Amino acid sequence: MRRGKAETALKIGLFGAVLTLIGDLLIGAAKFPDGANLLDGYFAGALAMPAWRPILGGLIGFIGICLEFPGLMTICPFIREKMPRGGRFYEIAMYVYLAAGGGAVHLPCGVFLWIYKAVTEAAGQAVGYDIALKYLLYFLLPVTAVFTVFFIGASAVQFIAFIKGHTPFPKGYCVFNLLIGKAVFNSVRRLGNTALINGIATSNMSLSAIVLFAALLLGWRKYAGEPQECRAPKDA
Repeated sequence: MRRGKAETALKIGLFGAVLTLIGDLLIGAAKFPDGANLLDGYFAGALAMPAWRPILGGLIGFIGICLEFPGLMTICPFIREKMPRGGRFYEIAMYVYLAAGGGAVHLPCGVFLWIYKAVTEAAGQAVGYDIALKYLLYFLLPVTAVFTVFFIGASAVQFIAFIKGHTPFPKGYCVFNLLIGKAVFNSVRRLGNTALINGIATSNMSLSAIVLFAALLLGWRKYAGEPQECRAPKDA
């Protein structure tokens, strides 16, 4: 993965993150009722928005997350060179991200809100709430739990690789981390309850990916040089 290939992969990833951002905003950019918890807030938002929004948001996000994969893999050569075991875990986690992030997490989030809206309009709010909650508990949460384990693990490996100087990038690049960005952007909910703020908070992962890919793209030519291909050492 030489510089030209890495920069191309990061541009694809950046484009994918922008698509995911659009999908997130379609799903989550809505004002919640005052005093509502997150679940009830998203349910209220689903009833207020047209049905095409969660459907289109889920589909666009699915495509976007798939396109993020090449960008996320660009730092794999550096991690595997200095941290072979951590690098292997990171690589596996990125394939989990590819497999589950879009089709098993993001798309079902759109489906989740669409189910609530469709069933509520057809059979009443109590039935809609019951069906949507069962979908959340039986399907969405188990897959999300598996995804989260690998996501947190990969974020930790990436943070350690940067903070310990195992990559050509400055140690300060450790802050360009999806888990850190997720916490930062999600914290904007404290600023109030508007469609924009809720949209930003819902988009915490895609915004974090945009920041990560932009930072890597800007710094690759200056810091990374010409890395070797992403292969584990033969004696690893």
